[in-house]
Amino acid sequence: MIRNDEHWLGLVDKFQAAGVSGTGWYEALTALAHGTGSQHGQLICIGDDATVPIDILTDIDPAFHDAFVAEGGGDPRVNPRVRAGMKAPLLDVLAESDFISPEEYKRDRHYQEFVIPNHVPYICLSTLDRAPGMLTGLAVVRNERQGHISEPERAIFASLAPHVRAAVRTQAALEGNGAALLAGAMEALSMPAFVCDRTGTVRELTPAAERLATANRGLQLKEGRLRAALASDTRELEDAIGAAATGQARPGAPLMRTVIVRSGEHDLAPMVLDVIALPPQSTEFSFMPRVLVVARGGKGALERKAAILQTAYGMTSAESDIALQLCSGKTPEIIAAARKVAVGTVRAQIKALLAKAGAKRQIELVARLNQL
Repeated sequence: MIRNDEHWLGLVDKFQAAGVSGTGWYEALTALAHGTGSQHGQLICIGDDATVPIDILTDIDPAFHDAFVAEGGGDPRVNPRVRAGMKAPLLDVLAESDFISPEEYKRDRHYQEFVIPNHVPYICLSTLDRAPGMLTGLAVVRNERQGHISEPERAIFASLAPHVRAAVRTQAALEGNGAALLAGAMEALSMPAFVCDRTGTVRELTPAAERLATANRGLQLKEGRLRAALASDTRELEDAIGAAATGQARPGAPLMRTVIVRSGEHDLAPMVLDVIALPPQSTEFSFMPRVLVVARGGKGALERKAAILQTAYGMTSAESDIALQLCSGKTPEIIAAARKVAVGTVRAQIKALLAKAGAKRQIELVARLNQL
């Protein structure tokens, strides 16, 4: 429990620091749980399509999250807690007794088959924010011994929730520049590119992409998401964006899928889209963009690949040029001569781009980049 005002202020400071730095959320949520006499602290984001792109739940088996998703835990039709959070006004504080009766609790399949067997029978929650495509919630979860949250503990949770909301919004604002920077990098090369977040919502797009989405060529933006003229193409595009947003489990070339979008008009050529997974963020809680959707167009294959390398790996234009020359079989000596620089300079640049691509050897780098 919170001991005094100094203890309370220290907890507020933990969340404020997490919002500014993007790290320390787990520690702050653990402190929140302890401060309310609870077992677990939780910060969760739920998409409109019941996906769970972010779920930090402290002091729990890592397999819990996968089981929660498999159970349909993000679906309000399945999970009464999510349903209550989606209906509640922002920063309202709810415990089980506020949204489900004891009789309903005993009859509800989610509680009886998932919540109770996983020893998370009691909760106190609050909806922190609603953004297009995503809800962000805060909770403390309690075990059987701790029981329902007491009124003093609930008051502590209620007093801290606005500060957690401010920290979440601070991080979202700071990271909002990331999508703009990615779009700016593609804009410099006149590339039609869409930058999407974890939920698949388009956060930024280049002017060329905006023109493309309004040109009646079979691709358009509806409610912040990319949609194709044909339902089958839309499903394929959504699947590709969803897979890219999930990310990859090990280092390597960015995951990429190619999707063909047809206009439905016989006299218009199909559009080719590359859906690319951006490198995962090291932070535990992040709103940074996850997916890049690039339309193939008039730019040559090398220019397009250079743009992808610069965006996905953060390479400079010089590094991406050297990487592409390595892929074509040129040696550092030949590259140095063509660029009119010392061989040592090229080797130093190769070392830097190896680090950015997460490759240990040049042959590994070439193999990865040739997958693009």
